[in-house]
Amino acid sequence: MTKPIILDCDPGNDDALGILVAAGHEALDLKAVTTGAGHLAGDRTARNGAITVAFTGRSDVPVAAGAMRPLVRERLIAGILDQTSALDPERPDLEAVPLDPRHSSDLIAELVVSGVASTVVTTGPLTNLALALRRNPGLLQKIERVVSLGGAWGLGNKTAAAEWNVLCDPEAAAIVFGAGIPLTLVPIDVGPQAVITDRLIADAEAVGGKVGRFAAELLRSLNKTFRPGVFGPAAMPLNDPVASLVAAEPSLAKTAPARVEVELAGRLTYGRTVIDFAGRSGPPNAEIAVELDGEGIHAAFIAALKRLARRPDRTGEEV
Repeated sequence: MTKPIILDCDPGNDDALGILVAAGHEALDLKAVTTGAGHLAGDRTARNGAITVAFTGRSDVPVAAGAMRPLVRERLIAGILDQTSALDPERPDLEAVPLDPRHSSDLIAELVVSGVASTVVTTGPLTNLALALRRNPGLLQKIERVVSLGGAWGLGNKTAAAEWNVLCDPEAAAIVFGAGIPLTLVPIDVGPQAVITDRLIADAEAVGGKVGRFAAELLRSLNKTFRPGVFGPAAMPLNDPVASLVAAEPSLAKTAPARVEVELAGRLTYGRTVIDFAGRSGPPNAEIAVELDGEGIHAAFIAALKRLARRPDRTGEEV
């Protein structure tokens, strides 16, 4: 039995890979791709989502544009990630599906309330989901689980304290984490356990067809942005596709219960996810991924691409 999911993201190369995985994995039934500002401005993330869904051949999957800025403050600029993407806006060869006219938060609410989708996977800022929850209190009882890529119990990756997805909209993250919805959080601390390797790129390219070529191009583009830090990973983490894979195969991540809250007042720690495994600050409200099966993720990633590549596209040809 497949799991009906909504993928809320900010494509970007790694989010695009997450879309490919969500569309191709045999355990997932992708019902919608919702986008918002994050790594890139909101108009570009919407276009990139529409391009990626076109690559999957899934014209039945709606793609919606959503929040163009955080709930409270102005949008952060991602630096190199704001400028670098295999989804180059100047490329004339990239086809895109039409955008759904609904706002991402409204599409999330409609699909969940109607029972079309029950799991929300997030790989960007949590603004769209927070808006959906604020406008539709009934969602709390309808969402079976949120699987979110973001946060850190250790060092941040944008500031010393904060991880990028949460820092983009800490107030939205606080709303989602505090809503009482079953939550699986995949923090950046485990990212080094599932990285982009030459073997992964070669295996993706070997899938062949449009899907294999596109996935390999996205992986190479991600590697170009990688800058090893003093305490950071030695290779570029796969990141966003891992959330889709953990939603599909929970056994790919070992988790531990913890209470996670977001710092909203600190001058130096604004946006930090305070992850309490010891229970000092209250009962657990999340399952935190503390270990990833790197080889299992590699295999599941390639298997999803292969399955997607075998799907006929809108012209009846394999993608």
